[in-house]
Amino acid sequence: MVLSMACLGFAIAGSAGDSKPDFSGNWTLNLDKSKFGKAAKPTGMTLKVTRDGDVMHSVQTTDSQGGPSDMASDWVVDGKEHDVPGSTPGKVVTRWEGNTLYSERRSNDGSYLQKIWLTLSADGKTATEKVSTKGTEGTNTSNLVWERR
Repeated sequence: MVLSMACLGFAIAGSAGDSKPDFSGNWTLNLDKSKFGKAAKPTGMTLKVTRDGDVMHSVQTTDSQGGPSDMASDWVVDGKEHDVPGSTPGKVVTRWEGNTLYSERRSNDGSYLQKIWLTLSADGKTATEKVSTKGTEGTNTSNLVWERR
């Protein structure tokens, strides 16, 4: 669950024209530098992020022993609560905390909580993502290191 949710935080960036980091582009997960906690380590992961103002779109491809899987996400970075549809409906709030992007997602029934902190290196070539999850299967913290391609 952590890795499939990882792109939720990563797929977000600031408004066009502001001085916040821009995570748009193509990224590859550095498996050797990343820590997965209790989550299964994938064999590979890539992410394509595009931005249109405050709205971000991402497509994450995760490679595992079961084969590749894709997950697309759309996000709004405005500090307001937004509905999250799907099999685990809930709410998400995404905002800037300085130059760190913070996102918090909660399920409507309280069974799931995810917090994500995303930072970009000064040269724009590496993004570091901390993902903390709490759900019915317990808690996990992962630290993911993405490299711009």
